[in-house]
This record gives sequence, C-alpha cells and structure tokens, in this order.
Amino acid sequence: MEPVTYVAKLHEYAQKTRSALLFEDRSVGPDHDITFIVRAVLDGKAYPDGVGKNKKEARQNAAKNALKCLLETEHQDSVKTVRLLLLITADDNNCTSAQQKEERNQNVSDICNKIRRLRHWEKNRQTNFIGLVNHYCQRKRLCHSYIEERRDGPPHNPVFFYRVVINNKEYPVGEGNIVKEAKQKAAQLAWSALQEQSDWDSKVFHISYFKSSNVLESHESSSQSTSMCTSGTIIFTDSSNPSKAQVCSLRIVKKNLYLCLFAPFCLNNSVYLDRFTSEFDSIESLGSGAFGRVYKARDKLLKKYYAVKIVCCEEKALREVGTLSDLLHCNIVRYYTFWMEASRYQWEISAGSNSSTQSLDNSTAKYLYIQMELCDTKTLKDWIDEKNTQSPQDSKRREESLSIAQQIVSGVEYIHSKEHIHRDLKPENILFGLDGVVKIGDFGLVTRDDEDDSALMERTENKGTTSYMAPEQREKNYDRRVDIFALGLIYFELLWKLSTGHERGVVWNDARSQKLPEDFLQTFPQENQIIKWMLHEKPEDRPDARKLKAELEKWAQTFNVQNLCQENATV
Repeated sequence: MEPVTYVAKLHEYAQKTRSALLFEDRSVGPDHDITFIVRAVLDGKAYPDGVGKNKKEARQNAAKNALKCLLETEHQDSVKTVRLLLLITADDNNCTSAQQKEERNQNVSDICNKIRRLRHWEKNRQTNFIGLVNHYCQRKRLCHSYIEERRDGPPHNPVFFYRVVINNKEYPVGEGNIVKEAKQKAAQLAWSALQEQSDWDSKVFHISYFKSSNVLESHESSSQSTSMCTSGTIIFTDSSNPSKAQVCSLRIVKKNLYLCLFAPFCLNNSVYLDRFTSEFDSIESLGSGAFGRVYKARDKLLKKYYAVKIVCCEEKALREVGTLSDLLHCNIVRYYTFWMEASRYQWEISAGSNSSTQSLDNSTAKYLYIQMELCDTKTLKDWIDEKNTQSPQDSKRREESLSIAQQIVSGVEYIHSKEHIHRDLKPENILFGLDGVVKIGDFGLVTRDDEDDSALMERTENKGTTSYMAPEQREKNYDRRVDIFALGLIYFELLWKLSTGHERGVVWNDARSQKLPEDFLQTFPQENQIIKWMLHEKPEDRPDARKLKAELEKWAQTFNVQNLCQENATV
C-alpha cells in the first residue's frame, strides 16, 4: 500500500462500516521545528498517534496506525464469525453425479431455512428488548431488575411506568397500558443507552446471542461444495433451479442489530431492509432538487426530529458524507450517520396515506440516506429577499448582517482547518438552525486542500456556482481562498439591496471587480474596506479565514461601541 492512500483507505473503511471518523491534531516544539501529532478516532475509539513534520505526513501515519489495528482486530473477529459467512458455488460443472447435485441442493435448502429463521429472529427482535437486556446482563454478569415508578389513570384504563436498573444504574422510564408493555419500553430505552457505552462490543454480542437463541447451527457437515470465506458474501441458489444464483451481503453493523441483506436470498422472495420507515415516522417532505429530496422525520425511539437527505449513491454524495463525518462545528450542519438502501422513499405514493411504500425503481441503483441536523426551512437567500423588501439602510439589518458574516466565517475557518475547500458557498447553501444559529450546508463540491496555503493545487475547473466563483476557480489552479472571494460577495449581498434585471447584473459584475456602489461606500465605509479586501483578484492578496475572523471581531467591537454611544446621545 502506497503511503499516499492510507487516509483514503481509512475514509473508505469508515464509510463501508458506517463509522464516524475524526482526526484530532496537535503540535509540539518551537515554531522553527514543529512536530505535528495526529490521531484517528473511529466511533469514539482513539487509535495510536501518527507523527510527522507536517500535518499531511502526521495524518497519513495516524491513518496507517489505525488501519493496522483494524486489520488485526478483523483477523481476530473473522475466527469467530467464519460460520456466518458461507460461499456456495452454483456451477453445475462442480457436481459430477446426480447424488452430489442432490446433496448440494439439500445444503442450499438447509441454509435458506436458516436464513428464514434469521429473518424471523430479526423480526421478533424488534419487540423483544427484554430478552436482549436479559441476555446482555447474563453475559456481562450484571444484576438487573425492573422497578415500577408509578401508575396513572383510572382503574379501568391504567398507565404503567417502569424503568430498568442495572448494577444500581437507572435507565429512562418506559410507559405502557399493561405491565409487560411498560417493561418492554423500559428495556428498549435501556438497550439504546447500553449501545452507546464505551465498553459495548456489538460483534461479540451478536455471535453469542445468535448461539444462545439457536439461530445458527454448525455447517461442519456440509458437503465439499461448501467453502468458507470471510468476505461477507453468500451466494444462494434456488433448489428448484440451481443454475441460478442470488447474491446476498451479510453484515453485522456496529451499534445496530441489523442483518443488512442488500439482495434477495431466495429467488421469489426479495427482501430489502427498510431502515428509513422502520426507524422513523412523521415523515414530511422539505424539498427536492437535482440532488434528490430532503425529509423531516422523527426517530421513533429518541422522539427527535432530523433531516434525512436521500440521494443516488454517486461520487458527489459519497464526498459529502465523507466530509461531513469529519466535521463537527456549531456553524456547520451536523451530520449523524448514513446508510444505503436499494430503493428510495416514495413520497409521492405515501404522502396521501399512512403507507410507507418503497419500490425498486432501478434495480441497479443504490440510494444514500444521510441523517443530519434538522434546520429551519428558511435559507440565507430567503433572509436576504425578505430584507430587500425593507430599507437597505436599516441599522438592524447592518447589525444582523455582521453577526451572520461572523458565523459563516467561523464555519469556513473550521472547514479550512480540516484541510477542506467548500467551493460552493452561496446564500442558498447557508441555513439557520432551529435556534437561529447560522449553518453552512451542501458539501457536495467539497475538495481536499492538504498542501500549504502558499501552494496552488491542480483541481477540477468550473466547480461551483458561476456568479459566486472566484476568478481563478475557472481554471485548475486554486486554493482555499476561493471560499473567501465567495464570502465577500455574500457579505455585500447581506448589506445591500440589489435590484433585478440588467441593473443587478451590472452592480454584481462591478462588485466582483472590487467596484462597489458609491452609496455603499458612504453608508458602510468599514464593511466596504473589508469586502474589497476579500474580493481581490489575486488570491494571495485576500485574507485567510483566521485573519478575516479577527478583523470582523474587531469591527463588531467598534460597531457595538458606536451603537452604545448613539443610544446614550439619544437619551
């Protein structure tokens, strides 16, 4: 493996296993001889540090160390899980006699029966949280009990409230109309909390629970046509027509008891796990576009609302997921997780009913379901349009624009610190959280910026929205300062009312060349200076995000003092 691929390989592993990947970095030593130290954190688990003379080298070494540990762990796990992963050859040429064919078909039939039992177990597992908690406590040798908190309601229709207590630790209260239902709800809440604990080992639990439930049996007596593998692939054949094979991918997903069967395991019995409609309800469409569709949906267990973006699984979508999983900042739309399904949620079909039907509109397509923080439906573009109906010299607008610009720059500074370039900053891609905090979204065009600030890297040209693109972005050589240019235009648009049609085009083109309106200079002298700084044609003459953030903070302090003096003078 070439060193340059370690980080990419680790990101690929994180995506395939639906794990959250972060890189934590620090540095030691004097300025003239700095040593960078980076460590990879996968699903909260930190791996050995990587050291280097620059961030790139340290990150590569950190990724290398993490991959080495993961490979060792997977080798150990493969010994435990090998009986789950069987490969049955469907080639008739391998069977030289009718007896061998009959034996092979019987083996296939037996395994199909076992998979049906797995399906039955998985279906029952959805409601058997008491059994899951009981087994967990037995395996970990923990004492647990169900405590009745209270009961409400009239005698003919009581409501019971129970909680699980494990080794004197109390878990959330569950309620139900009968005692068993209340205990099941309490067990479900406890089970969810247990999976978030640092010592949770989902793979070991799966195997031990499968065995204790007699779901899986040994296949040591299988015929020679059955060979072992650890790739996670099972090929099943229909016993009535062994020349046809169906491929099924069996995967145990960390922190979730899902058997991810992304293909049918019987010819006439296609099954696709529908995680979206099984885990979420109260689904509402928030909007759609060329990217796909975004839904507001409530997690059934947590009773919390999220935004779920459904897109076709392609390079842009995977890039967005990979970037979001590496970012955690108050001014960036928060990413939680993603998963893949073979179909997309059919809003048009289910919107008029309680049905949550899905259809395989394209059997070769795969769809990414990206679970993110739910934001206000109003974008910064809507905010600007609303302000443009008011006076352009409204002092409130000036104050709010400064606050919005500061929050965007704070988010961009963080993005750049993680060695990314957004490349598509514009008002439509700036959102507001439910608490009003500014959030940068849409990372579909993000790209890496691993080199030093002074180095211009060769990249794909013409990526972004033309009217907000920096001049150099139309070519292949540019760096993170393209985001600063877009920010300058956004800040100008926040403050100044632009008319429609030809006049807007003239003003906008002039602004791109640092020629701001004369009235703008007179009304906003300080902002005029900052924005022109951001709109320099040469990227090296623009400030980086850190300097820009400091300049805006300085201007905010001055602005607040001026406002206070005006208020005192008025009094």
